[in-house]
Amino acid sequence: MSLYLFNTLTGKKEEFKSLKNGEVGIYTCGPTVYNYAHIGNLRAYVFADVLRRTFEYNGYKVKQVMNITDVGQLTSDADDGDDKMVKGLKRDGKPLTLEAMSELGEFYTKTFIEDLKALNIKLPHEMPRASKHIKEDIEIIERLLDKGVAYRITDGIYFDISKFPSYGTRGGFKLGELKEGARVAVNFEKRSPRDFSLWKFSDGAIGWDASFGRGFPGWHIECSAMSRKYLGQPFDVHTGGIDHVPVHHQNEIAQSEAAYDAPLANVWMHNEFLNMSDGKMAKSGENYITLQALKERGIHPLAYRYYLLQSHYRSPVNFSWEALEAAQRSTQKSLEFLSLNEFLLKMNTPITRIVSKNQPHWSVADWEKNVEAALSNDLDTPKLITLMHEAIENYNPKETARWELINKVDKILGLGLYEMAESLVKEMNTVPADIKKLASAREEARKTKDFKKSDELRYQIQKEGFEVMDTDSGPIVRKII
Repeated sequence: MSLYLFNTLTGKKEEFKSLKNGEVGIYTCGPTVYNYAHIGNLRAYVFADVLRRTFEYNGYKVKQVMNITDVGQLTSDADDGDDKMVKGLKRDGKPLTLEAMSELGEFYTKTFIEDLKALNIKLPHEMPRASKHIKEDIEIIERLLDKGVAYRITDGIYFDISKFPSYGTRGGFKLGELKEGARVAVNFEKRSPRDFSLWKFSDGAIGWDASFGRGFPGWHIECSAMSRKYLGQPFDVHTGGIDHVPVHHQNEIAQSEAAYDAPLANVWMHNEFLNMSDGKMAKSGENYITLQALKERGIHPLAYRYYLLQSHYRSPVNFSWEALEAAQRSTQKSLEFLSLNEFLLKMNTPITRIVSKNQPHWSVADWEKNVEAALSNDLDTPKLITLMHEAIENYNPKETARWELINKVDKILGLGLYEMAESLVKEMNTVPADIKKLASAREEARKTKDFKKSDELRYQIQKEGFEVMDTDSGPIVRKII
């Protein structure tokens, strides 16, 4: 299957060609672990996961690397303010030491990984910590100094963009307006306002020794160092949020290419924002919602994943609780159908009444072609979801190939419906005897048209945490989802 992906670097869709036959290297910009991830952050990792699953579906052996930034990212793109990890230490009342920073980073790394697992995101093959790769940062900076592309001023080492003429001129990498005193700090020692920090000097406990002075790395240099170490240079695909384009990824490209005279990545892919009514979701504002907050509101993490995949990764998503709750209902409806059919298939009594008789006929082969066309078209997940629902609505229990394809698309989308359905089937087969007895009594009441008693027994079953589903093949009892 040919795969066409939108490359931000060139500003167009291109047929993907891997650098090594049958292999793909992906670098995904990971979190700065000074706080909990919000659900806007998590959109980037759902997108990267679908990309990885698509490559794997296409037969590629994938190596995915996602950095953990536990030092070096300042509180603004302007190379000023506290390191974000220092901000986290101050917020939590912890000492400003490398040991405390490491503890803070490990805590929020653990919660981040829990979020990934809850969203059924495959864990990357490598998750390197920035604080463990200072040696690699220093090596690149020394090369840039030796080549005259970097220079020293009072507060650190900076990259000279005048020595990299293509800075800000490529494809979709738009720099936008940049004014000193606004997005950049006024620094009269810098040769250009856009020159960016490679290393910040520090006399405090938080710092490392280098040939050019004690301090800590800039945020951009860390990604250049870790991606190169684990994937080589160039590698296939670099992913991240759209907000990384004008500064972070622009700077990664400049410093990596200037240091090693080779591209950093062949394809750059970016997901759009998750927007609140007053702008993009951000940790600095009031519109900060965590995955745990969704759970507390009764939203399953995989319903949130489904909610995101209803939109193309390059389209902004306007967050609303109503739309999220609707996504949860749709997810649950699909899960109920799959689990019920799987259960009845094992009993050789599949449901037929759920199948729509008004849908136009189409073959499994045609459906699979449509699935591959959607994948090939820059990961068209909304179309994939539509196709999955079509297959479910037209389900024919005699077509085992269609059942397998529903499972295949579910795996590409990473919704976990098939696994959850199998789990529910096990629960259906282990209904306690007293609940089965109540269900039998209710069925007898229905047969004799004693609907008052039938409703009372249904309510009693529900109080015990179970529900009865009436089908043409008879009642099915299961735990309430």
